[in-house]
Amino acid sequence: MGELLLGGRRTGRDHTVKDPDPGKAFPGGAIYLSFPGLGDRLAARVAGEIGEHIEQFDSPNGLQCYAGRAPVTRRSGKSDFVARRLAPNRYLGDAVHQWAFCSLTQSGWAREFYDAKIAAKKSHHNALRALGNRWLEILWHCLTRRILYDEDVHVANRNRALGRAA
Repeated sequence: MGELLLGGRRTGRDHTVKDPDPGKAFPGGAIYLSFPGLGDRLAARVAGEIGEHIEQFDSPNGLQCYAGRAPVTRRSGKSDFVARRLAPNRYLGDAVHQWAFCSLTQSGWAREFYDAKIAAKKSHHNALRALGNRWLEILWHCLTRRILYDEDVHVANRNRALGRAA
């Protein structure tokens, strides 16, 4: 799967690809490779678990539920609590969790988002779960619109949504 995203086999001691043509063999492969924190191997894991047909998920929430990232509220009488899905795709969920962690050093808004969750007394893993949930939402939008991820566009949209000055 990694070879499909990279456009060829890794060769040599430094494991580089001869004549690379990244993202051309797998539908949306270039989109996966445009995200910060998604290297070629992790992008291959995420792409392989989601598959070629993003249209099977009618909303970002559908993809988030499939990965087991979306919280599920269970209500019973007077109590309600937040749980996880019973049958998620654990491989995709694990890959997204790792993606969220790897993106902390490569994306400024991701670090800011994570730090805000930690400041709100969330645990490390809860903050990563929330960040992974946000990444899946962005990935769904990029794949359905067939556009590469652009950090500047996302930060501008995020600031506008949060009511911040540009």
